[in-house]
Amino acid sequence: MKIWLLTHSEELKKESGTGKLVKEILTDQCRIIIWARKEPNQDLLALDPLNTAIVYLKTPTSLTLEKEEVCHLQNIIILDGTWQQARKMYNQSPYLARFPHYEIQGESSAYTKRRNQKEAGLCTAEVAIHLLKEANDPQTKKLQARFSNFNLSP
Repeated sequence: MKIWLLTHSEELKKESGTGKLVKEILTDQCRIIIWARKEPNQDLLALDPLNTAIVYLKTPTSLTLEKEEVCHLQNIIILDGTWQQARKMYNQSPYLARFPHYEIQGESSAYTKRRNQKEAGLCTAEVAIHLLKEANDPQTKKLQARFSNFNLSP
């Protein structure tokens, strides 16, 4: 499974961003793409909706992400930014609507670096950890440990 972080440019400037942790641990298994409103990334456009999904806040067509779905996906897109930035990126990127949407339920965020504006909102690293865990990926523990250390640091 490859994780595609569609990242808002402002997110890269923040010390509190967790997308960089995902990339640091997953290296070639993760790709960061800077979101551009007017120029969609061609590699994202080329992904097959049959083996790609997007994890995003709940929409009317969102499915619950079950373990068996995660194991069959080759690509997962995560919007990397604040909730406001993610909403903007999603709304201004109509090509994302062609991918099945999943939501992660029953998880609470442990992220302490920023105030969470969504009751059940997970940060980027927490979403990646959840997905890796469901896929029994060997990098899960390493990313979890890296996130825990990052989250506890001042």
